[in-house]
Parts: sequence; structure tokens; C-alpha cells
Amino acid sequence: MPTKHAPTDFVRALAAAVQAEMPAPRQEKPFGLGAPWTHHATPEEFERLARLHNRILRKELALAALREERAGIMRRSIRRMRRAAGKD
Repeated sequence: MPTKHAPTDFVRALAAAVQAEMPAPRQEKPFGLGAPWTHHATPEEFERLARLHNRILRKELALAALREERAGIMRRSIRRMRRAAGKD
């Protein structure tokens, strides 16, 4: 009887491909690999999950850069504020 979910070998191969595409050196399991729901996803859904996973990683990196820039501005402003108050 044919099943609608992806075979385990396909899931592992796709997960390895996704990990190879990840820009950051972080080595993590992509999108809940090994979770019970992954055994019921179709190959098309895994392709979409791989794309979404990479987009999420890029957005997280961009957000981290924005937060770092914000923190730098805050630090400079605090130093100016302290100098103005004579608190070197």
C-alpha cells in the first residue's frame, strides 16, 4: 500500500542538503528533523520547509546585525550623556 509521506532516506538526504546550504557555522538540525510530524510531510512540503528554514536563518542574522547596530548607537549615546554630565 503506497504511503503519502516521504521516505526516511529522502528526509535524511534533504536535511543534509539543507545543512550544507546554511550560511552560518552553526550546525543544528533543520526544521525539527526527527520530530514525529516530519514522517508525514510530503516531498513538496520538505522542499518548502527547506526554503523557509533558510529564509528564517537569513532574517535572524539580519535582525542580529540590526540589534548590534542599535546597541552601538545606545553605547555611544550613553557615553555622550555621561561626558555631558561630567561623569567620565
